[in-house]
Amino acid sequence: MNLDRLIADAEICVRCGLCTSVCPTYNLFFEEIEGPRGRVMLYADYAQGLVPETERELVLEAAYECLDCRACQTVCPNGVKPGEAALDARAALQGGRPKDRLTGLFLSFFYSPLLIDLANLLLVFYQRSGLQRLMRRTRILDRLGLKKIAFAESLLPEKPVRLALRLTGPKRLVPESEPRGKVAFFLGCMMNLIFSDVSEATVRVLKEAGFEVAIPRETACCGAPHIEEGDLLGFERLAKKNIAFYAELEADYIVTDCAACAAELKKYAEHFKDDPEWAERAERVSSRVRLFSEFLDQVGLPKEVRFPFATTHQHACHACHAQGVKEEPERILSFATDYRPMEGNTDCCGSAGVYNLTHTENSMKILEKKMHAVAETGAEVLTVENPGCLLQLGLGTRTFGPEVEVRHLSQIVFEGLNDGEAPGR
Repeated sequence: MNLDRLIADAEICVRCGLCTSVCPTYNLFFEEIEGPRGRVMLYADYAQGLVPETERELVLEAAYECLDCRACQTVCPNGVKPGEAALDARAALQGGRPKDRLTGLFLSFFYSPLLIDLANLLLVFYQRSGLQRLMRRTRILDRLGLKKIAFAESLLPEKPVRLALRLTGPKRLVPESEPRGKVAFFLGCMMNLIFSDVSEATVRVLKEAGFEVAIPRETACCGAPHIEEGDLLGFERLAKKNIAFYAELEADYIVTDCAACAAELKKYAEHFKDDPEWAERAERVSSRVRLFSEFLDQVGLPKEVRFPFATTHQHACHACHAQGVKEEPERILSFATDYRPMEGNTDCCGSAGVYNLTHTENSMKILEKKMHAVAETGAEVLTVENPGCLLQLGLGTRTFGPEVEVRHLSQIVFEGLNDGEAPGR
């Protein structure tokens, strides 16, 4: 873990306060330690030994209070990276391992695609058996005092979850005409678990755009959950598995419909740049990664389409701030719909990995503000390109309103290309 970077961030910070103007937690509490500037100074003090070890937990707590949305990094004129510094601090203070056994158990779930597929089967059963309706009608989890589990359950979508694409989808799609190229579709964990209908729409749009699409089952988790929880060793284990596979895979591009996956895959090259064994292969992978909207904007829509509804778009933090992918989805929506920009559409929705589970009260205050902004647009459909955001915003419509349909961008593009029909297996 590089503590020098924590010190360097503090040295180049000019204390201008631009970061605090866009920080979700600072704007909830208006306390210096709840903003990027204060946290950066705290991390640097710890790295230089100016914070006693008895205060170590307070430093770690400050690092986890950060949503890692990286809005502060977008506006910083000097290139300070408080969001990434929070991740560095978590890993440094935890020795590159999960902070506790429960977190370690949660993260171990992502090591096995089979466990994710099994969880998908259980979720399908949970919904279709009527258990979901029963649990929500009786509020039994709340009655038992299981508040966190009850909140996690409330995030689940009400519409039926489909069987995982890894289990039932094709391994390869070939366009009817001569392929324009070949793309490998990266199966995200949460997308495969909960939003396989989104991923099916994604791969079929890629096919209709004229590309041969490979859907490798060998894909492992990108490592985003692990790096977010300071589990550097777990992240590297998964990253190396993906690098070893995708570096040798013949494909012009690696496309994903999950903003968090795209951001992490693109960071492989930087993370392993000083590793003589992995640097070249990591660069070979990262350079070919594209988020769905980024790729579609690059290659163009297969045909001219118009959607009969007004849309607005929430930019996932891992898209706009971590990758700089902002204009691309807006261009697609502007071409095809009555697109209505939302005020604060690059502000975090409060999902932030598992932040909505660990800091639920903060998260819901951020979400309520977001849903007011959605309502102001008068849009009928709200699009976003990240599974955590889809869950959080779906909960937002049920809790705060408005009655807007939350969709992934690929879903409405597919339906626009196919006269309103949703993809079917």
